[in-house]
Amino acid sequence: MDGAPGMAGHVVIVGASHAGVQAAQSLRQGGWSGPITLLSAEDRLPYQRPDLSKAFLTEDRPDAPPLKGLPFYEANDIALKLNCRVTAIDRALRRVHTDSGETLGYDRLILATGATPRRLSAAAENIHVLRDLTDARALRKALRPGQRLAVIGGGFIGLEVAAAARKAGAGVILFEAAPRCLARALPAVATGVLLARHRAEGVDLRLACGPVAAVLDGTRARALRLADGREIRCDAVVAGIGCTAETGLAQAAGLTLAAGGIAVDAALVTSDPAIQAIGDCAAFTPPGAGAPLRLESIQNAADQGRHAAAVLLGAATPFAAVPWFWSHQYDLRLQMAGFPCPDAPALLRGTPGEAGFSVLHLDARHRLVSAVSLNAAADHMAARRLIAAGVPLDPARAADPGQPLLHAQADAA
Repeated sequence: MDGAPGMAGHVVIVGASHAGVQAAQSLRQGGWSGPITLLSAEDRLPYQRPDLSKAFLTEDRPDAPPLKGLPFYEANDIALKLNCRVTAIDRALRRVHTDSGETLGYDRLILATGATPRRLSAAAENIHVLRDLTDARALRKALRPGQRLAVIGGGFIGLEVAAAARKAGAGVILFEAAPRCLARALPAVATGVLLARHRAEGVDLRLACGPVAAVLDGTRARALRLADGREIRCDAVVAGIGCTAETGLAQAAGLTLAAGGIAVDAALVTSDPAIQAIGDCAAFTPPGAGAPLRLESIQNAADQGRHAAAVLLGAATPFAAVPWFWSHQYDLRLQMAGFPCPDAPALLRGTPGEAGFSVLHLDARHRLVSAVSLNAAADHMAARRLIAAGVPLDPARAADPGQPLLHAQADAA
């Protein structure tokens, strides 16, 4: 980064979820001696989010586990400010303004502002989204035996909520506007196994069917109206229709945007050399990709937090972490490595079913570029290593579930 302040300047991090906390931790552990300030708009210690759409919805516990306890921030001299929302960035004077009227100067600024769930046009007390602990607590109250939950959107959030609702005894009807759920993320064979299990568990799946509007009765939604005029009764609604990156601060400050996020280079630096962006809000171009993209995953957020810190500490290597992701639905554990290639030629490893299998995507040189594994954790761990290594595989050996995937490397010529 141009004009780097060494390791003694003031780093301000806006956003204190997985990306922001990881950046602060990596900076301090890497030897940054200057002040680090971590700003959170929420009123509680930064916490683990993955379980909010899974086990938390069916368990009777008030809080999600914190990412770090208060002693961590104190011991590492990280100033964590809760209930602190940044309202503006003054790039010329290198300072941020908060909703309390406070002004904080910075030498380096890291934006980890995350993303916000899209909402339905109608607002009602029983129409839910799921992004934070407050959302999860409210939704959990609706997952009771005898209640009928309507889920709009067949992505990971929608399917995970559907699984949790069935475990809690609630009825579920799920609407997906596309002909297939997760068409941009998973190969059809993996989606097929997931959806078969949902149907077996009693989820009423309505594909190629998107509700037009919520039918309100006072402050509550009593039904969803479909395009053909039919009304589907429900006791609660969950909108799992994606997220939009929190780019308002960046846009107001004149930073360049791309792909719906804040544009960054290989060092995760924005169009202002004193500002980086990481996590769900950042639009980056992976090695070999032709266009920028955003990744909404906990692991990518943490990886980018580590890399942003490494750049400030003097590292010159570009960001090239292998992305990975997991989803838990019923007793099915889905794991993905690499960038999704759902329509690329696929190599099937094992027999599709709940007993465990993987779908591998190889490039023209037989290098593994992505893998989707269902109840096949060993394949997933091997896939992450093989993608990072970029070594050619022997397709026949890679497809053989009788031998470890790591042993599928092609013999040297």
